[in-house]
Amino acid sequence: MAYIKIPTAFNIDLEFEAADSGKRLFAYLIDNVVRVAYILLTYWLIIVFIRNEVTQIVLILLVVGLPMTLYFFLTEWLMAGQSPGKLAMGIKVVSLLGNQPSVGQIMLRSLLRIIETPAVFWAVVPLIAIARSPYSQRLGDLVAGTIVVNTKAKHSIQDTIFRDMSQMDYQPQFYQILKLSDKDLNKVKELLDRAAKQHDLVLAARVAERVKTVLKIETNMSDMQFLETLLNDYNYLVTRA
Repeated sequence: MAYIKIPTAFNIDLEFEAADSGKRLFAYLIDNVVRVAYILLTYWLIIVFIRNEVTQIVLILLVVGLPMTLYFFLTEWLMAGQSPGKLAMGIKVVSLLGNQPSVGQIMLRSLLRIIETPAVFWAVVPLIAIARSPYSQRLGDLVAGTIVVNTKAKHSIQDTIFRDMSQMDYQPQFYQILKLSDKDLNKVKELLDRAAKQHDLVLAARVAERVKTVLKIETNMSDMQFLETLLNDYNYLVTRA
């Protein structure tokens, strides 16, 4: 089984197990079963309960055609990188940073299915791309900057100081945090997690006081809130540098 190492902005490699072609193919087949079941059910309901032919056509286009055209985009967006098939097979889409893909990335990889799934090329184009890609990416993944991995990462992103700030309208408060190294921040994160787990306010106070002294920061925040804010500030500033 191939493993994918994703370098983060904090000099720590996250290791993910790449989803193999078999799992991806079965996930795709499951998704098509879901799609066919949805089409048959909604089509039957429209034909049975709607008598006006024009209304039937409109509803078939809007209630059946549109959701099925946008199936992969909608499911992967609403299910944080998964579709029903991917969920069943224990795989998901992540960005090359290891976090949840953005709406734009999901849209791009969904649009590329248009040239990947015509009947004459069914499964051939994506399988060739996956086989030739070092990260087992199909064409849509290559363009969108995404990969498909097993849902259980060998090392969790939560084990690092990484926080996904991409979807937040965030305003950093302590720019001095950039004076600390990744190693320093990882130690702060480790001590903060320990203090939170053990409800050790004394430890949190000691860490916060030390950081305030080194960075010459004055604040009225609680110690725990201050340390959390520091980590969020660091993530926001580093990932936008």
